[in-house]
Amino acid sequence: MKALVYTEVRKLEIQEWPNPQLSTGEALVRVGAVGVCGSDIHGWTGHSRGRVPPLVLGHEMSGIVERVEGNHGNVKAGDLVAVFPLIGCGRCDYCAAGRDPLCRRRQLLGMHLPGGFAEYLKAPVRSLYPIPAKLGYTQGALIEPLANALHFVETARSERGPIAILGAGPIGLLMLQVARQMEFPRIAVAEINPNRSAAAAAHGADLVVNPTESGAVERLQTFFGEDGCNAVLDAAGFAATRELALKLVRSGGLIVLAGLGSAEAGIDFVEVTRREVRLAGVYGYTRKDFERAITWVTENRLNVTDWVREARLTEGQAVFEDLARPDSRSIKVVLKP
Repeated sequence: MKALVYTEVRKLEIQEWPNPQLSTGEALVRVGAVGVCGSDIHGWTGHSRGRVPPLVLGHEMSGIVERVEGNHGNVKAGDLVAVFPLIGCGRCDYCAAGRDPLCRRRQLLGMHLPGGFAEYLKAPVRSLYPIPAKLGYTQGALIEPLANALHFVETARSERGPIAILGAGPIGLLMLQVARQMEFPRIAVAEINPNRSAAAAAHGADLVVNPTESGAVERLQTFFGEDGCNAVLDAAGFAATRELALKLVRSGGLIVLAGLGSAEAGIDFVEVTRREVRLAGVYGYTRKDFERAITWVTENRLNVTDWVREARLTEGQAVFEDLARPDSRSIKVVLKP
């Protein structure tokens, strides 16, 4: 089969790739669409410890089931499915609770195993979720990133006050829409890319600032008032955004650490302790989050028409080069074989 293969740092090539060989309990999926995640870009630039070439990237997928090996699960040939790409061991307490991302032996399609940048994909049947045919491939591929956003925002839901979202990439914009529908009263967004800032403003942010501009921090602090905001959702994950989060959050407030941009902390832990600021690392999503994301997409609760575009898998190298530029006009790209 044809696949878009990560062959070396900053290089993707269309190559012949071995056809998936199924074992009992696995299914063959003809890939319909696969989203380009920021972590894929991170891997392509050589900054991901887990993505080692040669590798077929891609973990935000939908497609049609071609064949199921054995009588397992509730999917059959011809079903349109969204793919739950985090594969736990299926035996530990985390997996039993539907928290596969926390399994010590988890594997991720597109990192530890071949992903969706290909004509076909092999996945466990328990990782396939049937979705209504009316959704189509692109909407199906957005279920995975939406599950992330739902999980991240849910972590802060009990705060029920003004919040800040740092980063208006695909996850940040999804977080914004989720937070709006969860009725957070005021939302400020910090983003350096003007195209992403415009998208955040169009989708309901009460204030959008470029944190690198003079006076930006003061504008945010004025917006939230003397005490600061109840929670900060850091969708970027760099030292600078973690430092900004601590400046904005109120004493006793919550910082949700969702972004994986850098391993550097950038946080004054003396300040964290003295002000009783709570830090919550969040990663991935539960199976319930994934199922909830399917419901949200099915109910048409998202508006992505102005910031999601489609491209062919053969355009992968050009798409990655574009998305890696700090001034890129693209926000989210879904590739189709």
